[in-house]
Amino acid sequence: MRLRAGKRPANHPTERLELVEGMRGVAALYVVLSHFVNIVDPRLLEGKSSSPQWMQTLMAPFTHGHLAVAAFIVLSGFCLQLSLFNGKDGRIHDFKRFFQRRAWRILPAYYACLAISVAVCIWVTQYQKGLPYSQYVPVTRENLAAHVLMVHNLSPDWMYKINGVLWSIAIEAQLYVVFPVFVWLLFKLGRIGMVGVGSLLAFGSLALFPVATKLYPWYIPLFCIGMAAAHFAYRPNLRVGIQPRIASLMLWLFVIGIGVTGTYKSIIPSDMFVGLAVACLVYLGAVAPWLRIPGSFGWHPLIKLGAFSYSLYLMHHPILQVVFVHKPEWVKGDAMEMAYCLVVALPVILVGTWLFSLAFERPFISKKAGKRQTDRVESYTPVGLPLRTLGPTPTYAAVVLEERIVPASSQT
Repeated sequence: MRLRAGKRPANHPTERLELVEGMRGVAALYVVLSHFVNIVDPRLLEGKSSSPQWMQTLMAPFTHGHLAVAAFIVLSGFCLQLSLFNGKDGRIHDFKRFFQRRAWRILPAYYACLAISVAVCIWVTQYQKGLPYSQYVPVTRENLAAHVLMVHNLSPDWMYKINGVLWSIAIEAQLYVVFPVFVWLLFKLGRIGMVGVGSLLAFGSLALFPVATKLYPWYIPLFCIGMAAAHFAYRPNLRVGIQPRIASLMLWLFVIGIGVTGTYKSIIPSDMFVGLAVACLVYLGAVAPWLRIPGSFGWHPLIKLGAFSYSLYLMHHPILQVVFVHKPEWVKGDAMEMAYCLVVALPVILVGTWLFSLAFERPFISKKAGKRQTDRVESYTPVGLPLRTLGPTPTYAAVVLEERIVPASSQT
């Protein structure tokens, strides 16, 4: 069966890969659970936990919140590069529009979250004792200004103040600023060359300035790896084609790497393996979405969760602090407190952050994206591979690839 121009199946693709939304939802939820552990047993990572051994065993897998952040960085690089294939050639042609869209996407929710977080620090956090509360206060003019300018990640004295997750948003914003440079490198040096330059910048700075560890410079190559994954998926070498089998094998190797390095003192190796595994997953979601592994992230509840994952990530900790500080008096002991977090705090956080997204995130997301994608699919703009989500069947993907691969090759 062949599809004709102007026709599409009922389950034709939308602009966002459902896989990406699902992965964002999983990553954001993991960060929430890691902060449950942190607020219930803040000394667990220091080896000074007072919780029963069985509870320490259950909580241990949720003490690696940095892995979720590494995953977010790769997904950001992938999605930004993917957006440049919306009927285009993968380059940025309108820098003003690009930066305007990025600003509208992240800043309204960020500044609303910052204002609410400051209020929580003033009215709740500063009156609490010990960890994790002591990390977020005091709120000073200096660290508030750093947060407003989104440079608070540049100093350990500012980094975790006010709201402990906002440091990663500053890094993402800074990566957005240099993204056009990496796009230029991508087309000038190729995918491997771009990742190589990013790696040289990151690990060169670590070698020359050991203090740079607190700046997470290895997120630069992770961001580049996400970009390269999008380019491999949507601009494959026509002689080699897509390689889902190789990507699947590499995925399992990287997962093993995560397990091996997860207990290392340095978080860099495990972050890198997570980033590589995520890159393989999104690549598979683009070229072979019918496979079981990427398909699992297309579960509808995860997609729904991913739709407001940015707000969930931003706002969950201020809400958690308020709910946890005002827990009933009979909630005592680590086990009861964790049960309280899961049964009471989690639903409150999910509903609260969803409402927050409706007010400060959803209104600023472009509504024109879906129309551009539909127009592009119907006109069969030649792009080597189609943009597609988990919806299309293998038959549909094969048909579109057959339709696209010839006109794409004629342009090279």
